[in-house]
Amino acid sequence: MPPISVVMSCYNAERWLAESIESVLCQTWRDFEFILVDDGSTDATADIIARYAEADRRIVPISKPNTGLADSLNTGIARARGIWIARLDADDLCEPNRLASQWRCAAENVELVFIGTGLVLIDGHGRRSAVRQYPTAHRSLLAHLLTARKFPAHSSAFFRTEASRRVGGYRPRIRRAQDRDLWLRLSAVGELTSLREPLVYIRKHASQISHDEGGVRQKVDSQVAMVSYWLHQSGHPDPVDADSESFETFRHWVHRQIDADGIFARESVCSWMKQAANGAGFSRLGQIARFVLSHPASVAELGWERVFGSSLPRRLATEWMGLAADEIREGKS
Repeated sequence: MPPISVVMSCYNAERWLAESIESVLCQTWRDFEFILVDDGSTDATADIIARYAEADRRIVPISKPNTGLADSLNTGIARARGIWIARLDADDLCEPNRLASQWRCAAENVELVFIGTGLVLIDGHGRRSAVRQYPTAHRSLLAHLLTARKFPAHSSAFFRTEASRRVGGYRPRIRRAQDRDLWLRLSAVGELTSLREPLVYIRKHASQISHDEGGVRQKVDSQVAMVSYWLHQSGHPDPVDADSESFETFRHWVHRQIDADGIFARESVCSWMKQAANGAGFSRLGQIARFVLSHPASVAELGWERVFGSSLPRRLATEWMGLAADEIREGKS
């Protein structure tokens, strides 16, 4: 029984799949199984997986109809024999010492249920663009999760198999923030930490699913996950676990509330400022300066959220509980 199960879901991943697989097989820590779940691909993904499975007995190939990332990962977790699950997406890479470093960290603290790492951002050609690091303390990481701040990448996740099963695994309804949702539920049964060292390479490209619907779905689902956590902490029924109609009502309500709060408008401002800053010449910088001077309140609020996070999820949870209480009172009257 290997102590680590690496789980990768693959859907039409032929472009970078071989490189991603190689980065796992080249780990200095050799005792692991590598579960590759083909989520109904229509390209050469299945052939690539079969070729590697024939050459390396540690690979466990699984083929299934296309049901999405969360369901595919749950399939891999159900099959896993390891004490720990190590995640990696089919377009990302990891350093050779990644598994060894996270295993050592896990051995030092039996209360841990999640270990992330720092990361290096790369583009479609493997060119580096930035390095990111994250807090190491449980309280700081949980605060980042709850206030919509940056958190270790899904591809850096190293989490206890038993704990993930105990909290129900990934929830497919939260399609674009299933990782944040799972980490929040794991935080209720153990501690979170992250290694400062950048041990994974996260590839940014136009075909990523996080870009679906212009990134709106990811923003909404992320808020749904955070509000769900606060509701659960308050002892209130979790709408994510309700029937389909009730969940969609909740999700649409969250969408309307965050739109009214101006999240999408602020994200547009942030995106424009990043693009302008990346442009050459003083004219772009001048445009940014004029924008900041003419929209000081919006820029200040955006800066505050980047540094201290957003209190919106907790406020929305309180409002939702208030609406539920009003419905109960109206029903009794």
